[in-house]
Amino acid sequence: MDQRKTEHRSRDERGRTAERFVVDCVRAAIGNRRGRFDWVDADLEWDRVVALATKHGVSSLIVSAIETHSVQNVPDSHLQTLENRTKYVSQRNLRLFQEVATLSAAFQNEGISAIPYRGPVAGEVIFGSVGRREFGDLDFLVSRESIPDLRSVLLERGYDHQYVLETTGDLTENQRWAYARFSRDYAFVHRTEPFEVELHWRVVSRRFPSTIDLGTVWERRSTLPVAGTDVPVLGHEDRLLMLCVHGTRHRWERLMWLCDVCAYINTQSFDWDTVLERARRHSRERMLYLGLAVADELLGVGLPETVRRAIDRDPVIDSLTSHVRNRLFDEATYWHLDTKRYQARTLDRRRDRVAFWIKGAIEPDRGEIELLSLPRPLVPLYSLVRCFRIGRATLNRLLTPTKCGEKRNE
Repeated sequence: MDQRKTEHRSRDERGRTAERFVVDCVRAAIGNRRGRFDWVDADLEWDRVVALATKHGVSSLIVSAIETHSVQNVPDSHLQTLENRTKYVSQRNLRLFQEVATLSAAFQNEGISAIPYRGPVAGEVIFGSVGRREFGDLDFLVSRESIPDLRSVLLERGYDHQYVLETTGDLTENQRWAYARFSRDYAFVHRTEPFEVELHWRVVSRRFPSTIDLGTVWERRSTLPVAGTDVPVLGHEDRLLMLCVHGTRHRWERLMWLCDVCAYINTQSFDWDTVLERARRHSRERMLYLGLAVADELLGVGLPETVRRAIDRDPVIDSLTSHVRNRLFDEATYWHLDTKRYQARTLDRRRDRVAFWIKGAIEPDRGEIELLSLPRPLVPLYSLVRCFRIGRATLNRLLTPTKCGEKRNE
């Protein structure tokens, strides 16, 4: 028994050492730490290093740190795996960068306003290189009124709708109306190319207060020349706030999102009074503070004293920061309700937290809207469908034994 405990403890320690190596590499790559890797040896759990690099989207940053700081004792096979991943990501990103320029030009030709606010443009703006930042799809911030025109452009360019339910065909007019009212995005996938596009008319769902939309940021945009097209990009203060909102909503589950925040602060100048004022106006102060606090604790980032004092005044930030830190490398699976409880805690005001739970319980999600088409006068019936689906999922969850490694409570 003692031997098994010792072996288990040894595996845990090697796993934590792999996590330390990954964090040290990304800190060195984004300039927040002097590179000292003389502690690294061949006994490091290199399979876990590669797995973490892939999961957290930081393979290119790790390769950069290894090469820049001449890290010794890295097995050739694992280094080759990281380099191959980096090369693949770079080549894919270049193709998608070109697609962003192509779609932006097509939208502009139709007189449609749209800002690509994540994806390859973010990589270029934040890191100065489109190849250093991994991403999945192309996200455009658009106005809800322009969705029909945008849909026509994308369909003409070889894209089809991508729905939550695999059985969903084309939506009816009533479903599209409900989609625009209750949802926040449309997803499209290219018929022949590995391109996915999401059109967002809200940055977060209606459950969250005071949405950030295209009208909020359009007048403050700048442009980035890409393949002969002036692609609209977010202003610095708007992008930083959106980075923190996005990462906080997703519990900062990927180290890459924290790298975005740190690298952006390292390379750009910000009007911090403006950042704080916009966060306050949109009821996003705690989301901003959490992103900055976690980024500073894990990776180190230079924050003005006024910002640090604002973070320190929030009584919940320390608890949320510990929660994020403890979950960052945790492989356990958590119940969906745990995520919702965490998201509610990131809201600034009590009334916003109450509204979050009420809307989550009764407002339809995309799945309910795709499930059936209701005439507009009967749209309130979607709430009954929502409650039924939540109740069924909860009952199934309670009747299903908890699997090994799965947690129902935080």
